[in-house]
Amino acid sequence: MKNKKSRFCLIEKTIFPFDILIAVSTLEEIIKYIEKNKNYDLCDEEKEKLEMQGNGKAVMLKGGQTIIRLKPQKTSLGIDIADLAHEIEHAVFFICDKIGIKHTDDSDEVFAYYQAFITREALKFFQK
Repeated sequence: MKNKKSRFCLIEKTIFPFDILIAVSTLEEIIKYIEKNKNYDLCDEEKEKLEMQGNGKAVMLKGGQTIIRLKPQKTSLGIDIADLAHEIEHAVFFICDKIGIKHTDDSDEVFAYYQAFITREALKFFQK
């Protein structure tokens, strides 16, 4: 990781009314961040869903908030761009499903533009 401290990129109320938190941190620090900064008490089921085995994980909480967890990597950004892109795609599908947009040939631009928007916001944060 670029530096050893936790990193939290909060993209609030994006194009749709759901926050996206991109976290490079331990599960305990993520839970503390959410409960302190967003005043949201995670239930045990949500905490379990946030556990991560690989390089990344995307989870939608019961309120529609989406958490992307990334493992720190030894890159110039401190994360792997491919892992970020992979998890953003999951987040886009979760959020679009939540608001009732199914992926079809007629709706694919919504998915593509939303993924580009989130990616731009994340890269602005990680390039600082």
